[in-house]
Amino acid sequence: MPKYYCEYCDIFLTHDSSSVRKAHNAGKNHILNVRNYYAEISQDKAQAIIDEITRAYENASAGR
Repeated sequence: MPKYYCEYCDIFLTHDSSSVRKAHNAGKNHILNVRNYYAEISQDKAQAIIDEITRAYENASAGR
């Protein structure tokens, strides 16, 4: 029987049943890990935008 893997928590649940998955997904640690995961993605997107603006500014300054 395959085990359920939670990518947010980086764990395998030993029993692959809907009740175990529901209990895991409702747990405090899982919810915190999901929030942290999506907060990290948002910060990465913001950093990518900042890097793009910085590159554009540096390219404009180099052309002078």
